Formats: sequence, C-alpha cells, structure tokens
Amino acid sequence: MSQASTIPSEENRHGLLHCEMDGLWNSLPAESVEHWKGQLANWTGKAEELRRNLPVLDLLNQFRESDLEPLRNMALELRANCDDIIFTGSSQMLELARLQELFDGPGGRGPRLHIPRSKAWEHQLLPALEGVGSRVGLVILGWCPGDLLWERGVQPALNWIKTRYSENELQRRVVALSARPIASLLNTPLRHLSVTERAYLAPVFSGFGLFPLYVSGFEASSLIEGARSQVRSVEKGFNWDHATLRYAAIRQILTMQDGWVEAVVTPDTYLEPLGLWARTLLETSCLQLDPPIPYPFPLLQCQEHDPHPLERPHYYELQLDYASPALDSQSMDRGRPRCWIGMPRLDMYTLGGTVAHLATAVALNHRWSEIDSPAVEAG
Repeated sequence: MSQASTIPSEENRHGLLHCEMDGLWNSLPAESVEHWKGQLANWTGKAEELRRNLPVLDLLNQFRESDLEPLRNMALELRANCDDIIFTGSSQMLELARLQELFDGPGGRGPRLHIPRSKAWEHQLLPALEGVGSRVGLVILGWCPGDLLWERGVQPALNWIKTRYSENELQRRVVALSARPIASLLNTPLRHLSVTERAYLAPVFSGFGLFPLYVSGFEASSLIEGARSQVRSVEKGFNWDHATLRYAAIRQILTMQDGWVEAVVTPDTYLEPLGLWARTLLETSCLQLDPPIPYPFPLLQCQEHDPHPLERPHYYELQLDYASPALDSQSMDRGRPRCWIGMPRLDMYTLGGTVAHLATAVALNHRWSEIDSPAVEAG
C-alpha cells in the first residue's frame, strides 16, 4: 500500500510547516483548553518575553557564526584526512548523528560514516577497515559512562585506534564533543570541542547535533536559521490559532495529565531518523509502536496501486498519534484524532523548523509543569 499527499490548505500553514490538528484540538474538553489558554493570557508573545520564559529559544538566539566556525573547520579537517569516520558516544547523541541519513548528501565525495550499534561491532567493522588500509577517524559524542552504547562503543574504538596511530596522529583523528574536558578523563590525546552546558535544552541545536552534519558534508548553519524562522512565526502569530501553541496545550492535557502517550509515526523508512529523534525530544511521553499505526494520515490518500512509485510525495509527513499506554498498535484505529506535520521539502532549513516547533511546545510543557530538563551528560 502506498501513499500520495494531497495539498494542504494555506489556512493550516504555520511558518515553514503545514499542521493539521483540528480534529484532535476540537475533541479536547473545553474546560481543560480554557485552563491552559489562561496560562498564557498575560503573555504578549514578544521575542524578549518568550526567550525569558523558554530557555531553548534563548539558546537559539545566542548562537553566533563564531560558534559554528570551530565545528565547521574541524569537520573539514576530518573529511580531508579520513576515508572512514566512526561515531561513538551516548545513545541520545548517536540518534542525532543519524539525522544525516535523511538527506542524499554529497555521496561519493566524502568519508564513509559508521554508527556502530551491534554488540560485537568491533569484531566486524574494525577488521574490515584494517583489511582495506583505510584512514580512520573517531568522533565521541558526549560523556556518558554507564550508557550501554557509550560503553559498547567508546572504549573499544579508542583501544583499536590507539594501536594504529601515534599520539601526534591521534590528535588529528580523534575528536570528542562534551561539556567537560574529556581527554584527561579518557586518558587519550584528542581534540576537544566544547559544548555548552545548556545543550540539554535541545541538543540538536548544539555541537552534538551540528557537528555530525558538518562531518557529513552539509552546511548545518541552515538548521539554526530554519529553527529561528519557525520561532519568528510563533512571535508574529502568537495566538491560539497557531499550531505550536495548540500542540503544546494538546500535549499538556493528554500526556502530562491524563496519562496518555504520543506515538511518533513516519510514512516510510526514509524518515525513520527524524521519527527516532522526535521520540527522544518528546521524552517518556512517547510510545514507540512497531509496526506503525495503520495509514492513512489526515492529509494522505491511500492507494492500492501507485502509478508513480518512484516520485516523492509533495510533503514529508510526521504524525503524532495518542493512546493509552495499555493500547497496542492494533487497538489504535484509524479514526483516532491525531496531529499531522507536513514539511514542503526536506532539507536543513525545514528540519530546523520542524524540530523548533516540537521543542518550543515541549519547553512550554516544562514551564507549565515545572519540570527540569534532564542533563545531556551523565556522571
């Protein structure tokens, strides 16, 4: 079964995105909606006010070109000196590194990237790299001892690369990103890129998210610009017709109070990395369903025989569905209200806008519920 997008109406456009959530919004109890409307009744929506109340927006505002230059330059050096680059680190940051899989990218013109996950990956990948005599680089994302993927990846990769290169060469080939000095903690000569402690607010808008994209050959500053553009749309249209504010209220009512959970569904495996990261961003309120919820999405036509199977749809879709944690995927029927987010194209700019839309709503939920965001690094 294949899917083909219809064209959403302009009235559902919010900044970069098309959002359809009227059915779900209208299904909420009126008294609950009015309560959360009251939480923002005295807000003006001005930029200074939003940044003061929602620190993730302040993080975006403070990003400067000078913050990007070290990431860009280090990535260029790695790409020039390596045939293969291995990413290791915390599980959350490795999900970020997978975002580059959303794009075709400069194929064949850069190093091969590896994000090992299997238990015995070092017995499979590393001998293969030895066999072809590849020049290998290593990127460590975050300091997170105790995390399964961190333990499974960082030390085996370090032990192997230290037997292969001299100390001077290691400083050209091993790069670590963290909020603390990591070379002494790992007892290995390497290059360190400092990541602000505030990165936990939205790691995708920090070195953790941007550096893997630069290493992949993308100009990742467009991600920041897309996010800022989406935030400006909230500032300009600060009212309850805006999808970001409505979505924040929906999350607050369903997932924060009534014990419901969100299920993030993407229409094909091509968008799986975005779905995985959205699950991470939405934290424990998110229920992963496998297999995904049945189609159709609200703005999709379901066809048994697609006459143009190789053509991409007009919009790239991300769907958020809601259910009790007790319900399995078979119990979530097609008539259940849901949120739909459509991107007119898929690139760094629209990806930044999509994540900013989700992150702003999560920031509102944190403020309303007085929840502290988790630290990005453990230990």
